[in-house]
Amino acid sequence: MAKKEGSFTGWLQRVRRTGEYSDVLVRVGSSEFSLHMLPLLNASSYFRELPPTCSCAAESSPDSSSPGIPVVDIADLPGGAEGFAAAADFCYLVKPTFTVQNVAQIRAVADYLGMADLLESTKKFLYVNVFSHWRFSAAFLQQYKRLNSPVDEYIESRCLKVIVVACTKAFSETKYLSAPMPLASSVATGATWQSSPSQALTEIIVRMVSLPDCYVAEVVDSLVEMQINLNLKCRQGRNVRSWLDSVLADECVSDKARCWMVLCLARLLLKGAPTTRPWLELSSQYWCSLLEHMDGLMAVAEESMHDRLVSVKKLLEHRIGASLFEIDEYLHVYKFGPETLLALVLHFIKEGDSNDEALEEVADEVDGFIWNYAESIAVSTDVLVALIKAFPAQSRRSHDTLYGAIEKLLNKNSGYSQEEKQSLWRLIDRSKLSPSEYERALSNPGFLCQPHILESVLQQHSDELAKVPDGDGRNLRHIMQKVINASLKLLEENSRRSMEILELQKQYAALLGGKICPARDSCYNSPDLFRKDALGGVHSFIVGVGEETEEASSEASDTHTISAL
Repeated sequence: MAKKEGSFTGWLQRVRRTGEYSDVLVRVGSSEFSLHMLPLLNASSYFRELPPTCSCAAESSPDSSSPGIPVVDIADLPGGAEGFAAAADFCYLVKPTFTVQNVAQIRAVADYLGMADLLESTKKFLYVNVFSHWRFSAAFLQQYKRLNSPVDEYIESRCLKVIVVACTKAFSETKYLSAPMPLASSVATGATWQSSPSQALTEIIVRMVSLPDCYVAEVVDSLVEMQINLNLKCRQGRNVRSWLDSVLADECVSDKARCWMVLCLARLLLKGAPTTRPWLELSSQYWCSLLEHMDGLMAVAEESMHDRLVSVKKLLEHRIGASLFEIDEYLHVYKFGPETLLALVLHFIKEGDSNDEALEEVADEVDGFIWNYAESIAVSTDVLVALIKAFPAQSRRSHDTLYGAIEKLLNKNSGYSQEEKQSLWRLIDRSKLSPSEYERALSNPGFLCQPHILESVLQQHSDELAKVPDGDGRNLRHIMQKVINASLKLLEENSRRSMEILELQKQYAALLGGKICPARDSCYNSPDLFRKDALGGVHSFIVGVGEETEEASSEASDTHTISAL
């Protein structure tokens, strides 16, 4: 507020506005200020310490708008011209108008120019309007732009301390977690949601993770160092997962904030977890929920955030995987990706309680995951094979789920090579398929064309034929048709493999510039396809059946068909 014109203060403020009797020109960046040395010397140690020759050297500067007076050029002044204008007004007894937008600039200028009284004024404003509540501190940091001044550290450290103290209090006072509960709409209030008991914690932690990365990192590090965490009752509560889902989906407004939220809670949990098993403290829902969300956020995280998530995710996988049999819920209720599930399984096999009961139960859960992956075509061949082979063969009593998953995966995705298909089918143990599933599998060409499956089918039909009473021509024809179909499949698969080998031989010869060696007796020379005695047995079996049929059957058409084979 301006003083009366007749007073000394009023006159001082007038000459500040008009620039009358100016005896020094202060240049800050592209801005110039026509001022008076007496008020500046009175308020600023910077101007009192200026060498007498400093001003005179610039006296004849042609760029000066006030020739003949000294020029003080303050290059790169923190706070800039806007901050200096307020500081200059203060020298002329004009009380500055502080706001959260300009207080840092004014304080930076006051610090640089050595204006102790102005520093004290800015301090009072900051403690009342910024440092007095965590919401004010968070809002200030959200818009703060660093000035490359000691003021940065002064303001940021105090704001962060306020936020850390508030977070600590919110974590300690939260006794129960839940997502907001819906209410019937109220005409009077218009409210449709009831706040949860954890609303205070939710608000402060969401505001904190929404700050710029440099500030969030400092707050999280401070909380981890202080070993702050949700109390055990909250972590063990049945609502912890719904609370976390609600916070991430409805409260956090960006993927970056979601990443920081999960990262913060996971680091706090890992820091406070027991050093020996059981690590999960019966709160596996909280552990698994954090890993579930972290797994989903990996795909959208920026590179710097991705690196942070990876290191923490590995720790969660280790702790959860080693205690996989101890979790208090079904594993399949969580949406783990294939690679994450594989990491959990490998930790379980290596470090967990791997007795037969535990292996069988976990393997059954993993098979359910594999079925879901096949439904959405969300798994690679290598990971699928690794998930199945991770368990000992005796861990699975039935392969029905695995067969259905592989069949579904191959039907939905036509991009698999023949070799990849065969590598998947070889994972199925036919002896662990139920009778109905085995009969269905035999109608699947991909499954049936495996050499060991064809051999077993032929042997099965041979056993059936041996039990047929003499003279039962109709049943004999039915079994013989099965034998013929299976034999044709066997020969067709062998022929296909032989052609592949011949093609490889041609390519190899072309590389060497030589001649190829013909694939003689390719049916017998094909590597890892059939045993020679198996093919010989098939041939003898068919011929033998034909001879027996010629003697036993009185129907000329049947005898002709079998003899021709």
